[in-house]
Amino acid sequence: MNKCLENLNQLSMVTKITEDIYLVSLPVPFGMVQVNCYLLRGEKGFTVVDTGMYSKESMNIWDKIVETGVTFEKIVLTHYHIDHLGLARWFQEKYKVPVYISKLGYREMKKRQKDDYADYVISLFKQHGCLEYSKPETKFDSYIYNFEPDGLFEDGEQIKLGDEIYEALWTPGHSADHFCFYHHGKQMMIVGDLILNKISPIVLIESHHDVNPLKEYFASFERVKKHPVSIALPGHGNIIENVNKRMEEIRSGHHHRLEEMVHAVKDEKKTSFTVTQEIYAKGKALKGPPQLMATITRFIYLESIGKVKSEEINGNIYYRAAE
Repeated sequence: MNKCLENLNQLSMVTKITEDIYLVSLPVPFGMVQVNCYLLRGEKGFTVVDTGMYSKESMNIWDKIVETGVTFEKIVLTHYHIDHLGLARWFQEKYKVPVYISKLGYREMKKRQKDDYADYVISLFKQHGCLEYSKPETKFDSYIYNFEPDGLFEDGEQIKLGDEIYEALWTPGHSADHFCFYHHGKQMMIVGDLILNKISPIVLIESHHDVNPLKEYFASFERVKKHPVSIALPGHGNIIENVNKRMEEIRSGHHHRLEEMVHAVKDEKKTSFTVTQEIYAKGKALKGPPQLMATITRFIYLESIGKVKSEEINGNIYYRAAE
């Protein structure tokens, strides 16, 4: 094992976090520069938390890790998004590694097997005023999501990662199935995409079942705050040492945008798309769908707390500040 660890430490894409935890940085072709996967050492091999994107480059990196002598005990997933689950089936088939995901994540996988997610997003964006939006790329979805996990876990369940016991904490908002994993003794939390060090994670509506994801996101922050955390391992970017401070920074950023949005619809009703252009693009072309998605989820939240009212006109949803 010592020789294996020596070889592992020599790989440029691998960073040692503790004696038993390693960060594997894998490429992501959109938005973020990389996705963080974690190797947790145990007597029976390493537990892999999240697998990275389905890409030849990521596969090659994992193959190089195997060449160092690393063996895998199991895969555990924080949530079902393609940059975290993308290689789960590949691991299962090539290396015969069992894959574990939450029951909620399994439900989301089943939805994506139907391959109608792109159509849902197009319909949602049209409803909120965006009439020209190209269909998002989903060509690998039918393969990525079409497998059966070896085990399912639920909120509050004790999960062994490496040789240590973590508690699975349901923390929705970024996705409906998002989970963090908390080690009570070490006050360490694997936070996935709930909290990131430099940017605010996108809060998504991914189906008509997602009623108020930003409200859920803020509630997830409150749940995390109940656990003393000395170090947090995020799904992208650098390790987070002051988790409560970072959560307040993210929350403050949301509230700043919420205030801007209420002001934007103070005198007239507007669609989310129009407000997104005004706030983010400043008269220029809209950069992409994440900003529109953020505006939609924030308007839903604002209406839930009585700050704005919605009205559907000719199939489009308009918002105006509540009187």
